[in-house]
Amino acid sequence: MRVPVVLPLALHWRISLTVVALGVGACALVTTQVTTEMVQAHLQVVTPEGNGPFPVVIYYQGTGGHNRRAHNWAQWFKSLGVASAIVNNARMRGRTENPSGSMYPEDAALAWDILTANPRIDPRRFALMGFSRGGQQALEAAPLFRGKRAAPDFVFALYPGGWGPDRCYSSHPKTTAVHIFFGDRDDIERYEGVSSACRSLAYVARNVEFHELKGATHAYDDDYAFTFYCCRGRPVQVEPSRNAVEQTRAVIEKAIRTRWPSLP
Repeated sequence: MRVPVVLPLALHWRISLTVVALGVGACALVTTQVTTEMVQAHLQVVTPEGNGPFPVVIYYQGTGGHNRRAHNWAQWFKSLGVASAIVNNARMRGRTENPSGSMYPEDAALAWDILTANPRIDPRRFALMGFSRGGQQALEAAPLFRGKRAAPDFVFALYPGGWGPDRCYSSHPKTTAVHIFFGDRDDIERYEGVSSACRSLAYVARNVEFHELKGATHAYDDDYAFTFYCCRGRPVQVEPSRNAVEQTRAVIEKAIRTRWPSLP
């Protein structure tokens, strides 16, 4: 049983909410106050060779609560002269995954605050990147990047989801270039229509581009094939696709080289 909770926007950067079922017909809300110190303890920064300052990508984990994909992307970005900030969203909350209904967009905002003190990072040139549920977090994070914080130049949302059937949403203004990637064999599209909803979003939002990848499944950039279950217990197949990864890289590299022309 899930209990919907609505909080004032000002509280979102400090509080992550997870609903935990206690038994039939009963549930409780567990809250974790996320602090800068918690993010610092669960943050890994990968930088290219040299003094910088380098633009940076900040990542959001998916439901599975691991950083395999983030580490792989970080190595590729490093080869382009871009740093990476990898946050362990699940572990800082004392859990192994990011369950359905969880929201954690504040993590990247606090990571950005930490990165401003790193002389090898240019915090004014940055992107948010998320995988599956993490893609949802990246797409909804814009309200946290206002005021003293810069807005991201890019959002790269890989097969995002978590809003529910037939929904896809981005909170980012037109100054942020949003790229959404989905495989045409993604089972979550068959169950919930998220890919079609994101395609529709790109049709009406000028700063959003939708990229369909032929023959690709959910989590096509993972290291190995497996099956997990979501959407009322239905199977979702994951198959790594080198071709889909290369297509995604080509889109991202073209975008960042245009906006960050000083890259080597």
